[in-house]
Amino acid sequence: MLQYYIIKLVKNYPALNKFLSETEKKLSDFFGINIEKPSIFFLNSRKDIDKILGKKTEDWFSAWVKNGNIYILNHKIYTKESNHNIKHFWQTIKHEYCHLYFQQLTGTNYPKWLNEGLACYFAEQAKKIPTQGTLMKIFDYFQKSDWQIYSVAYFWVNFLIEKFGRQKILNLLKSMNFQITEEQFAKNFYKIYQFHYSRKDFDKILKKFI
Repeated sequence: MLQYYIIKLVKNYPALNKFLSETEKKLSDFFGINIEKPSIFFLNSRKDIDKILGKKTEDWFSAWVKNGNIYILNHKIYTKESNHNIKHFWQTIKHEYCHLYFQQLTGTNYPKWLNEGLACYFAEQAKKIPTQGTLMKIFDYFQKSDWQIYSVAYFWVNFLIEKFGRQKILNLLKSMNFQITEEQFAKNFYKIYQFHYSRKDFDKILKKFI
């Protein structure tokens, strides 16, 4: 049973509740929707995470979402059981909270680069700009991911918002549903941005703006 590994269902935690309320307002304002406030489950150790997920996890992995809730390493042992500082604990909660909004609005978790990019953007988890070749890996990240997805995804989401505004990316999200395919996503993307979701056009974008 999953509950066996959960050390604490967070209740009456003023600092966390205040942070969640502030985060909820920002995300609701951006996405234009409200979602049910998630429960936050604290995990006692990395060993517990590994048992729940049935695999050995890397030191950077510290949280995930499931069934509308957030699971994260206990803040008391966060720096010991991960390779992050305590600031990252708060950023990670915001990151995972954003995933819940993405799921609620789109009905899906794809494309992964857009989902992860928005989460990093709102959590203010700025990433070093990758090489141009690495940035083109965006087209590998519709349903798959690897350790480079965060820097690639953050770059493109930040770029789209900074250059074209909030409304267009919001329109893109609203054009999606749980049956979205990469082909349909590309068609929706072109209607909204007037350039193709393709290696050719994205390469031109990089040369023009970067």
